[in-house]
Order: sequence, then structure tokens, then C-alpha cells
Amino acid sequence: MAFVEILLVLAIIGLLLLQWSTSTFRAFEKRNIYFEKPYPFVGNMAASAMQKASFQKQTSEFYNRTRHHKLVGLFNLRTPMIQINDPQLIREICVKAFDHFPNHQPLNIPNERLVSHMLNVMRDQHWKNMRSVLTPVFTAAKMRKMFTLMNESFAECLEHLRSSQPIALGENAFELDMKVLCNKLSNDVIATTAFGLKVNSFVDPGNEFHTIGRTLVFSRGMPFLKFMVCLLAPNVFNFFKLTIFDSAKVDYFVRLVVDAMQYREKHHITRPDMIQLLLEAKKESEDNWTDDEIVAQCFIFFFAAFENNSNLICTTTYELLHNPDIQERLYEEVKETQEALKGAPLNYDAVQKMTYMDMVVSESLRKWTLSAAADRLCSKDYTLTDDEGTKLFEFKAGDNISIPISGLHWDERFFPQPRRFDPERFSGRRKGDLIPYTYLPFGVGPRSCIGNRYALMQAKGMLYNLMLNYKIEASPKTTKDLWESARGFNIIPSTGFWMQLVLRE
Repeated sequence: MAFVEILLVLAIIGLLLLQWSTSTFRAFEKRNIYFEKPYPFVGNMAASAMQKASFQKQTSEFYNRTRHHKLVGLFNLRTPMIQINDPQLIREICVKAFDHFPNHQPLNIPNERLVSHMLNVMRDQHWKNMRSVLTPVFTAAKMRKMFTLMNESFAECLEHLRSSQPIALGENAFELDMKVLCNKLSNDVIATTAFGLKVNSFVDPGNEFHTIGRTLVFSRGMPFLKFMVCLLAPNVFNFFKLTIFDSAKVDYFVRLVVDAMQYREKHHITRPDMIQLLLEAKKESEDNWTDDEIVAQCFIFFFAAFENNSNLICTTTYELLHNPDIQERLYEEVKETQEALKGAPLNYDAVQKMTYMDMVVSESLRKWTLSAAADRLCSKDYTLTDDEGTKLFEFKAGDNISIPISGLHWDERFFPQPRRFDPERFSGRRKGDLIPYTYLPFGVGPRSCIGNRYALMQAKGMLYNLMLNYKIEASPKTTKDLWESARGFNIIPSTGFWMQLVLRE
């Protein structure tokens, strides 16, 4: 009898969970908007939530099925979202009507020390104040100074490649996982430019900054699972006082930054890194910043820069090995740049003058966009109308909005033959043909990514050094189909970004 009672209790719990998991799925039934039938718990995002496909692939496929609708209902797990498929409506929502859609989706994790202080999580006036203070930090003039720090990390990476070639494939050729290499580079660049710490993860991969920093990337492993629980059941997550990140490891970064700031102020030390720029911004700001608010702006690099900057280099090199003619043309430009420098190290201005490099990276960002979608939250009711004043939709305060970036980037109406890697799309001759608000690699509107210069600077600087010294070719382990093999939030194949580097003569 007890066994039957246990089964009955489990059945009731299962039914209650099922009912809870679908309780939001009637959100669009009375709002005159098309939507696809969602699945319990995972909504319309089953494949990416279960690590069966990348978020980019699933977003693109959903967009392709629904793009004939300007607006479509989407369930991201249990969360109802209104996806905007039309470029003109994207402009309307994210730019013209920004006051009605000023924030991202709320990420309320009260037990997480730094998350609520990060720029991309801040809301309303608090965000405006911080954005206005941080914007000068990412100007070309500031990036120009910071590039000298990146150059040191590029040099250490190249020295590592010269001195240790772990899997030889022949004379002057070796195989490597580009993702492992670029993660170490990204770690060292973040350490020196954001945290004012000099580390060399190529010589000492077990250094404390690298070891702790890897645990803070939530695109995989336990942090990813915790993040999914946080999105799926935020009240449960907060009730049990859970955190995505280990508090001791977060405290490590807080101490790192605070100690560095105190030491610099005491000894009048300046260095062209993020800590220095934030110190200067704090002095000029009327707001009384807390230490946590300052550290959070450095901490955001682990969310926005660590994986993304690494992935941008990986996807670009992946395309170069499949397109040797493009690689050769890029090498010629790199060689010309080196000759123009006349022995001087690469600098920010020289990077900016490499037009074909910019075309190649732009196309990489188009085909393998770093962020599959952007989001907004409706803060006050808004009536969306067409050019003739006809009402299209009535947004309500609290509505979540999704912008399908990867879907737009792979739409053949905007980018013919989207699977083809074609840097000429971004040539001076053809760039003007791009339809506005179809190419959104760093988001859209006032809440677009503030650090796009930083990301492009790192990727182009590393690609310059790689091209100058190596040809990039396929190896026996190279992924055959990146689109099908990538998993999770980022374009990362499950087998790694394996490729072959051949030393140039």
C-alpha cells in the first residue's frame, strides 16, 4: 500500500510540475499574434536548452519558419517573448520608441554580489548614468593606449606557438585547438586590460586568474545549468539563495580590483587599463560609486569578452582555412601593413587602416554572430503602427521583446547565399546596399554593446599576428560542419576548433 501511495504522490507532483511548466503558454492566445506550439519547460527552445544545437542555429531556424510574420510569439523556456522579424519595426522598437523599451529582461539574482551592478543589467536612470560615464572609456583615444597592453599578450601567444608545437603534422606544420589557444589569450588580455594584472597563461596555464576566471564563464558546465534554472524558475532559485558563481571566487576579483585601486592612488601609479579609466571616470562623476559598482564593470568582461572575443578569432580562422583565396588576400594586406610600420609594433591606427581585415571580420560577425538575439523589456504600454497609422500591435508593460540577430544574418533576402563566406558584402562599393537593421553584430540602439571597439581590436590584432607568421589549413580533426556541430550559447563545436598552422617561409 505504501508503494502505491508513493507512486500517487509522485504522479501528483509530476502533474503539478507539468502544469507549472506550461502555465505561461496561453500568453498570446487573445493578443492576435501567431505563435508555434511550445513544449513543457523548454518552450520553443528545446534543442539549444538541451545542448542539441547552438542558440544561433535554433534562433535562425525559428526565424526562417516565421519570418513572413512581422511579429511572432516565442517561448524562451517558460518566458513569453514577442519576436520582431521586420527590420523597420526593429528600428521603431529599439531606437525611435526607446523610452518605452529602455531595458533588457530583468535578471534578478539578489544573492549574486556583482551581477546587478553590471552595465548590461542596470535599468533606467541608473543605466543612463553609468553608460554616460563609461562611454568615454571606450573611445578610440582610450583604445589606442590600451592596445599596447594587448600587443604584449599577442607577442606572448606567438612566442608560445614558436616554442611549443605539441602535435606535429610535418615539417613546419602543427595541429592545435584554436579555441584553447584563444581562451588563454582572451584570459591574459582581460587580466591586463580590465584587471591591471600581468599573467602569462601560455607559460603558466594554472595561474590563479586563469583557473578562477574559467569557472565564471557560464556558457557551459555547472554555471550554465544554474543559469538555466535561474531563467526557468527565478523564484525557486532565489528562495534557496542559490548563486550562479562561487562567492569566494567573486570575492577574489573584488579584492584584486580594490587592492589595485588603493595601491595606485597611494603610490600615484597610472597604467592604460580599465581600472585606471574607471578611477578617472569615478573622480569626474557626480555619482558616489561603490567598490562593487566599479568591480562589476571589470567583471562584465567575463560575460561579454572572454568567450565572444575568443570565438570571433576562432570562427574567422575557421573560415580562412576553408577560403584560401580570401586568406591570401588578407595576408597581402597584413604584409603591406607590416612594411608600412617600418619595424614599429602594430598599433591601433594601423589596425583601423586594414580595410580588407575589417571586411573579413565583419563577414565573420555576420555569418557567426556572437549573440543570437537581443532582448528588450516594455516599460510602458506602446501602440505599434505602420507608416499609414494602422495599428499593428499593442505592447503592454512587462512584455519581453526578442530581436533574432542570427535569423536576420542568415536571411537570403538580406544576404544572398548566406552560407557563403563573402567579405565583399562589406566592401566600400557594396556596404551601402545593406538594408538598415539587418546587420546587428553588436546589438541595436542605445543599448548596443559599448565594447565593440575593444572586441574588434583584439580580434584584428591577433589575426594580424597569425596571418603574418602562419598559413591556416584544415587538419584531420577540423570540424566539417560548424553550423551542425556547435552547441550552447556560443558557436563552439563539441570537438573543438582544431586546425593546422603552417609556418610561413
